[in-house]
Amino acid sequence: MSKPLNTSWTIVAAIVALLLAALGYTVNVIVSPFLLTGAILYLLYPLRSAEWARRLMWLSGFVFLAWFVYSLLGLLTPFLIALLLAYILNPLVTRVEGRGFPRWASSLVVVLLMFSVVALIVLFVVPPAAQQFQEIISGAAAIAQDVTTRLKTGKLFDFLGSYGVDAARAQSFIAEQLSPRIENILGTLFAALLGLVTSVSSLALHLINVVIIPFLFFYLLKDFPLLLEQGRRLVPLRSRTGVDQFARRLDEVLGQYFRGAIIVAVIQGLIATIGLTAIGVNFPLVLGIMTGILDFIPYVGLLTSLVVSCVVALMSGGAVTGKVAGVIILFLSQKLLEAAVLGPRIVGTKVGLHPVLLILSLLVFGYFLGFVGMLVAVPITALLVALINDRLATREPRPERA
Repeated sequence: MSKPLNTSWTIVAAIVALLLAALGYTVNVIVSPFLLTGAILYLLYPLRSAEWARRLMWLSGFVFLAWFVYSLLGLLTPFLIALLLAYILNPLVTRVEGRGFPRWASSLVVVLLMFSVVALIVLFVVPPAAQQFQEIISGAAAIAQDVTTRLKTGKLFDFLGSYGVDAARAQSFIAEQLSPRIENILGTLFAALLGLVTSVSSLALHLINVVIIPFLFFYLLKDFPLLLEQGRRLVPLRSRTGVDQFARRLDEVLGQYFRGAIIVAVIQGLIATIGLTAIGVNFPLVLGIMTGILDFIPYVGLLTSLVVSCVVALMSGGAVTGKVAGVIILFLSQKLLEAAVLGPRIVGTKVGLHPVLLILSLLVFGYFLGFVGMLVAVPITALLVALINDRLATREPRPERA
């Protein structure tokens, strides 16, 4: 008689848990997520021997953790930045440590070198780049007016008149419709780029983050292997093998991508800056920085950098046609260099995605997460594809029918 009784109590507890979740949803303004999660775990803890109860407890804890991290995302930003930096530079410190140096000393040297480079960039690169960016934005209206003037004074209307188009109506359309739209498009484009730079600058101006991040970075980097081992011990023994395999796959795909993509982006930014300076395009520094940042976004980043650089070349004076042609050749050459040399040798082939899947992931992540989503679309999609392929490869084949 005990088994039916336990089954009955299990059903009653499940119904009560669902009702409690529904009640918490309806009064979410009053009920704290802490109280709701605690009530669910308290109710299901006596039934933890059942598989469905354990899964529901894990799901409740995961949802609560996601809410908690999202709520404290602003406060956790320094920790996340320091953790990402420690993860990226951990192989370098491990390699130096392998040559007989203490890990704390290797970590300290890496932290000092990195933030010395950041300080030099902030002192000598950011001010002229910000000034050039302001000059680009202020010249957007002048570009639109110049384009409109060229259309009005050129042979466009004679060409249209030969096909029976009223020149007066065409001129009115250009003055009232085309010119404002050109100015609006250019203004929106440069304003979006300015918003990106402004957001990055405002983040750097938070003094508390500037002070906290180096210390967090040092301690996380120094104790990174210990933290990984401590986190591994929190995983139950029965699940540890699967978690280890997932962690290795995660590091194999994401680690290689982040470290390689950063190096490639820096190289592309330097090439763009030097090449645009040689061509004679104005504001090569800010255009080079923009090219390096947008290099993380395949196809879209190249197209955006190419269009903006061509527009700036039009306002650079001199032989405009030669400068625009030089910009096009420069960026296409950079794309070929990345596809043939930099990508395979630095980033590797672990992140290789089909172009259709790559474009789809950029659209989806960009739609939901904006610019940040487009930056993380490639590594996350590559990780999902790698996990699916591993799952399919390890799946046992079905027995053949007799």
